[in-house]
Order: sequence, then structure tokens, then C-alpha cells
Amino acid sequence: PNLIVKEYDGEYLNKNAIKLFEREVDRIDTIAIGPGLSSNQEVLESILEILKIASNKNKNIVIDADALKAYAKDPTITRGAKTILTPHAGEFKIITGITLPSEERDGWKNRIPIVMEQAKNIGATILLKSHYDIISDGEKFKVNRTGNPGMTVGGTGDVLTGVTAAFITWTRNPFRSAVAAAFINGLAGDIAVMEKGYHITATDVIDKIPEAFKVIEKYL
Repeated sequence: PNLIVKEYDGEYLNKNAIKLFEREVDRIDTIAIGPGLSSNQEVLESILEILKIASNKNKNIVIDADALKAYAKDPTITRGAKTILTPHAGEFKIITGITLPSEERDGWKNRIPIVMEQAKNIGATILLKSHYDIISDGEKFKVNRTGNPGMTVGGTGDVLTGVTAAFITWTRNPFRSAVAAAFINGLAGDIAVMEKGYHITATDVIDKIPEAFKVIEKYL
């Protein structure tokens, strides 16, 4: 099935979700948290509690969207766990307090040492989403150039979160997983745009992920 759903009482993430997570956590390898949530206080508190449980259980963790706002309140909460953060520039500022330089006129290159330093300070791998994605674990970095302006549509970042979670489940290596996920997600988006033009949706990107894998298999 495409979806396996576990139900809990409430209209949003709350203490009932935490209880469910505590019952299920030993059965899972990776949590991806953030997409589709909100930033009200109870949600943010629940996110932090889930991150704490996952970290203590040594689970792989991928943090995106509203979960990054919760994480910013206590960046030490996943220290020691295999963690990937997937912020855009605005979310990067929420986490670090740093406004990144513009990407124009090769300004994206000036972002690299900043991302590296913050990844080292936080103790996590950062996948900075932008025109050129910058990925670093604090010791090394990669720049991903797949992807296109059509992928600024809502939901494509959520797809990246899922792809990243899949890769880290396979490899248990946050840096390699983030690099591979950025490349595959961007390539799937490029394939979708070649077929449909720039008016694509997030599901168009999902549909092209298998084709993206076929492309890279030629070089393996």
C-alpha cells in the first residue's frame, strides 16, 4: 500500500500521538517529521518529545518544515542521533539565526562555509534546499545541481523529505543519504518538467522517481 495510517485522537499532533509513537517506535528505523504539521504550541511541544524519544532510541531522523521550528528551540535534542535537516534559507535562519547571502552572481558559493560550520556546530547533516542544494555534515560538502524552477510548487520539499528518509533507512549514513536524495528528487523533477513543462505538481515528481533511478543505473 502507498499509505499505512495509525489513528489517534485529536485534530493535530498532540500527547495522544506521542503515546502512539512510544508504542510503535521499536518497529521503525526512521522518522521523517515536519510536513503537514502546524506551528501551534502543542504541536511544537509534541514534536520535541517525539524527537527526544527517537534520538534516545537511536533512530534515523529527518526534520523538515514546521518541525524545524520546534528543533530550533533545542538543537541539542537529537545530538548523537543520525539526523538530517532539510531547510530552505528562511528555515535555516530560524535554526541558526543567520541570514544566508544571496545566490546571485555565484553568491551561492559563499553559503558553503556557513552551512558547513552550522552543521558541525549542530551535530547534524544539513541539506540546504535552493537553486543549488548544499549538503554538509560539518566535515565535507556536496553541491547538487539537479532540479528546476518548476519545483518551487508546494509539496516538492515534502517529497524530498520522504526520499531522504528512504535513503537513510537503507544506508544509515546521513551525508550520503542527503546527497543522493537531493540528486534523485531534483532529477525526478527535471524529468517531469521535460514531459509536462514547468506547471508540475509534487505528485508529478513522485511519479518520476523510478525513472530517475533508471537514469543513474546506467552509470553504476
